[in-house]
Amino acid sequence: MPTAVAGPEIERLIQLLARLPGLGPRSARRAALFLIKRREHVMEPLAAALAAAATAIRPCSACGNLDTADPCAICRDPERDATASTPSSVCS
Repeated sequence: MPTAVAGPEIERLIQLLARLPGLGPRSARRAALFLIKRREHVMEPLAAALAAAATAIRPCSACGNLDTADPCAICRDPERDATASTPSSVCS
């Protein structure tokens, strides 16, 4: 990747976006610039959603499914077969 041509905050955003699957350095740079240009309509709501997800979402202790409650909505379902709640029964 070429030397930094933007401020450290922009370069950090690009580096973090480049870690996402399917985003290389050029796509990450385009995504970062898109977010910055649409700060109020896209970037700020996305940042808030990421922060909320980081604090609220956790794996279910019964099956490993990701949810905001433990046990998860699937395990709490009264019609669910309780014998199927093993960590290997959930796709990762």
